[in-house]
Amino acid sequence: MGAAKKETADYLEVCRVKRNTVEYDMAGVTSEAEAQELIEFTVELRSEVLHWLKANHPHLVRVE
Repeated sequence: MGAAKKETADYLEVCRVKRNTVEYDMAGVTSEAEAQELIEFTVELRSEVLHWLKANHPHLVRVE
C-alpha cells in the first residue's frame, strides 16, 4: 500500500510503544477511549487492506 499509508504506520508505531509501556512499566497509561479508537481504526484498516489485496493480489485473499 506504500507511502499512502505512512500515517497509518506512524499511528500504529505510537500504539505499539504505548502498549510496551503499559505491558512493562505501568498500568493505566491507555484510556478506554484510546482503546476503542484503536479497535475502530483496526477494523477500518482491515477492510482497506482486504480491498487493496483483492484489487492487487487476489490470489492472496481467501474467499469468504
